[in-house]
Amino acid sequence: MEPINSKNEGNLATHYPSLKKQIHKIRSHLIETGKMLNSKDRPRVFVAVHHVNWEKHGLVDGWTEIADVIYYDWGNSFDQYAPNWHKRGKPDFNKELIRQVELAHREKPVDLFFSYLSGRWVYPETIRAIGKMNLITTNISFDDKMKFWGHQEISGLSGNAEIAPAFDLCITCQSEEDVHKYAKVGARAMFLPPGANPYIFSALSSPRDIPVSFVGQCYGIRPNMIAFLKDHGISVQTFGKGWPSAELSQQEMNGIYSRSLINLGFGLIGDSTQLAGLKCRDFEVPLMGGLYLTTHNQELKNCFTIGEEIDCYRNEMELLSKLRYYTTYPDIALKIGASGKRRCLQDHTWVSRFETILTCVGLSDHTLEISKRRRQA
Repeated sequence: MEPINSKNEGNLATHYPSLKKQIHKIRSHLIETGKMLNSKDRPRVFVAVHHVNWEKHGLVDGWTEIADVIYYDWGNSFDQYAPNWHKRGKPDFNKELIRQVELAHREKPVDLFFSYLSGRWVYPETIRAIGKMNLITTNISFDDKMKFWGHQEISGLSGNAEIAPAFDLCITCQSEEDVHKYAKVGARAMFLPPGANPYIFSALSSPRDIPVSFVGQCYGIRPNMIAFLKDHGISVQTFGKGWPSAELSQQEMNGIYSRSLINLGFGLIGDSTQLAGLKCRDFEVPLMGGLYLTTHNQELKNCFTIGEEIDCYRNEMELLSKLRYYTTYPDIALKIGASGKRRCLQDHTWVSRFETILTCVGLSDHTLEISKRRRQA
């Protein structure tokens, strides 16, 4: 089944609001609904996130640093791939989600509901019901370029298009342009890049004895690019699903990152050879202190100074040239890596992302800095 993006997006340029308008729209809605709250030292946040491999340290632990968190992970209780999902599983999940929020809210009032959900999981009516408890409802998405609309299923679109307007605020992380899509369906959205957890991605004390490494799955253009580099004399050590080396634990992954002079990145989405988007690894890997060298992406230029904090390549020949240069001059690579780490610690942690959300909705009085380092055009 093909995704239905092209049938629905149309000309989105006319729907794109500026950052100032994004924030104004969100705050106006909250004021109108009586949800704009006064700042608090420790707001109470209900976090509905299913942990698979990165979600807890990526989306939950950051909240616990700045808020009192009620964490709901449904684990194996619900299976979105079960044959009876749409007729039984999904209705049961939505009832349980509402019940969990009600229980937490009765125990002590919750200020904000934060979720990582899609239309495959949740009904718009469920989010509206949670919102009627006088909670600010927020959802985050990491793949709106390809999956905002998703597929038409028995119980609705599998992406975020139908559920987005039910939330008070939606966070889109892959590209600033994806705010277009939320505006088109009448939702209130704000673009925030992904973040990173510096307590999880922390360099180990070890020599940089691996010149070039890549940690990630083997798919799309990745195997061809790696083969090209090896054919031209670049020894790249690869780790992850689909490569000869086994998948790594978090500790093992940190060990590889810490030992690598250069950590490769592939920013293309899925099997695309042109479509790039921001990924969590764009902020996690630089925290490890080595040089992060990844696919050129305009959005990265809004987050880092390219060539000084990370570096990028546009094609395989440019990648080959830069690898030869940096392996010849490792001190330059490590200087860039150290600058990238400082930038991430300063601007790109999950705590800073969540503080931005709290500031936007009035639950924090921290200075709103999401306009920093934006594109000038």
